[in-house]
Amino acid sequence: MLKVVDHAVVQKNLTRIRDKNIDRVHFRQGIIEIGRLMGYEYANTLEKKPITVDTPLGTAEGIEIDAMKNIVVISILRAAIPLVEGISKVFKEAEYGVIGAWRSEEPPFNAKIEYIKLPDLENKIVIVADPMLATGHTLNAILNEIKNKGMPKKIVIFNVISAEPGIEIIFKNHPEVEIYTCSVDEKLNQDGYIVPGLGDVGDLCFGKPCL
Repeated sequence: MLKVVDHAVVQKNLTRIRDKNIDRVHFRQGIIEIGRLMGYEYANTLEKKPITVDTPLGTAEGIEIDAMKNIVVISILRAAIPLVEGISKVFKEAEYGVIGAWRSEEPPFNAKIEYIKLPDLENKIVIVADPMLATGHTLNAILNEIKNKGMPKKIVIFNVISAEPGIEIIFKNHPEVEIYTCSVDEKLNQDGYIVPGLGDVGDLCFGKPCL
């Protein structure tokens, strides 16, 4: 399932962070806000049960969302750090994991996972946060690794921007996953970056690495 989050505030933030003249502070803030709003969008799909609560003046009908206690959020280092910061504002009871992965800079853009630290994934709703889904090779390798570590109840991917080639690869190899994204861009350039995209999220958030 592919869901494009077209909420006006999400799209406003996306437009702002696409601007090549944005500074680092406002770029990070935009990513955090998008993560928070995507979290709300997904939380609204979770099963709700009716409950009643006692107010100071009587009894009120309300809801409980038990599934919010059964979530693992996985951050793909380093670009997903601000995205996860936003997600964590919604799923405050979630467990968290991290995966360090990178891809080669030349075709076929092979992926390598160098660090992984995850909680128990068995029967959990796993949200994989990675701002950009470009070629799909890195995320495909990450999903393979997640499945090797346990059997989640559901795997959901949060991307800020996705490219059609990456989406095709993910659904070909992992047809059961759900992808939430704010935009689907059509193509990749020769370096494997999304066009028009917004550039390298890690560099824009934290600065270019010296190595």
